[in-house]
This record gives sequence, structure tokens and C-alpha cells, in this order.
Amino acid sequence: MVKMRLSPVAAVAIVLAAGGCAPSPPPTSAADAERAVGDFYQWYVPLVRNGPDAQARALQERAGSLSPALIQALRADAAASAKSPDEVVGLDGDPFLNAQDFCDRYDTIGTTEKNAKFLVAVRGSGGCAAHTAADVTVEVTPIEGRPVFTNVIYSAAARDNLVERLADLAAERR
Repeated sequence: MVKMRLSPVAAVAIVLAAGGCAPSPPPTSAADAERAVGDFYQWYVPLVRNGPDAQARALQERAGSLSPALIQALRADAAASAKSPDEVVGLDGDPFLNAQDFCDRYDTIGTTEKNAKFLVAVRGSGGCAAHTAADVTVEVTPIEGRPVFTNVIYSAAARDNLVERLADLAAERR
């Protein structure tokens, strides 16, 4: 049997090539995205049904579920609305439910993958008119191996989504 000696540099190179450095997080799957959205709505809906501070709590307590850009835009919108309590200068409904009157529960009803993102359809039920289609579709982007909400799509109509509504409202306020 022949014994080989490796130089320390060669040994380090082999370890690194074999994945000895910190492993990258596993990619997010459609199931991960759907589970994250379902968990969020299960937590969020009771808050929104029981008080006016659900959005603020979501931005504080579930910040890891939302993209930094979405948090920043929602906070700016809320601040502008607070400065003008007598007129509507921001969103006039719940940003995650696209409603002013809420169903008892919101469940995921399917997920598709598009352009390295997941689109998770969410439909309300109970205590509201029967819905046959999704109320919203949450866009989930895998970021550092975790599912992050990057937009809430309200319909297939152009600009009918949370990100673009917030941008339009910000532009109107300027």
C-alpha cells in the first residue's frame, strides 16, 4: 500500500471542494412557500378580525416573512395615512387580504412556480359570501433559503398588486 502525504494547502483545498465550508441553505420549495403563506394567514386573520393594529403587528412580528422593500413601503404608507387622518392618502383596505370586510379564515388553495418565484393562491371562507376564486395570490421569493413575501397580487389586471399600489400612492403623495 502506498501512503500519500498531502500538503496542508492541498488538504484545505480538498475539504473546501468537498463542501467543508458553511453549507448553503436548502432552496425553498413550493411546499415551503405554501406552508409559509398558510402559517402567516392562520396567524394574521384572527388579528385583523380583532383589532386595528394587525398590519403594524405583522410588520413588527413577522418581518422575517416580508421583504425589506415591502416592509419599507408599507411603513411609509401607514405613516402618510397617520399624518392625514381625515382623508385617504394610503391603502384603504387590508394589504394582505385586499378587503375591508373579512372572511373567518383564509386558506391556501394552490401554488405555482414562475421565474424562480412561487405564487400561492389564498381564498377566504366563512362569514363572507362564498368565494370560488382566490382573493389574493402571494408572491414568495426564496431568499437565503427561506420563503419571503415579495408581493400580494390582487387580480390579473395591470398594476393590481400591493407593490405597485404602494408605489402609485407614494407618487401621488409627492
